[in-house]
Amino acid sequence: MQNGQNTLSPETGNSARILIAEDHFDSREALRMLLAAFGFEVVEAINGREAVERALEAAPNLILMDVMMPEMDGFEAIRVLRDNEETREIPIIAVTALDGAHDVALNAGADDYVRKPVDIRILIGLVNGWLQREAL
Repeated sequence: MQNGQNTLSPETGNSARILIAEDHFDSREALRMLLAAFGFEVVEAINGREAVERALEAAPNLILMDVMMPEMDGFEAIRVLRDNEETREIPIIAVTALDGAHDVALNAGADDYVRKPVDIRILIGLVNGWLQREAL
């Protein structure tokens, strides 16, 4: 149910903070560089447990959650975040290459999903769409 707009225009002065939870360095770095180029502040986590900790510390405006990670997978991290009063309203976009995992992620509490390999236009559209919703 990908709700974002398919726009691709860097915004200057964007103050939104996005948490990237991704265990693969190259994928995390590519997402970090992309989001930073669009003016977002980026916080990183390398597993689900760290994602929960960072979400509580940094109070991000949005979370990009890889679903397959060590220690605590993204599905469980999403459930934990949804069970916590401080983090339950943060939009979460699940990031997955697994067929059928998007349904599991949505059932766990993710708001949306994007498939790997990530299409930049779709990702930025989703991010902007969810951040606009949060601002309302």
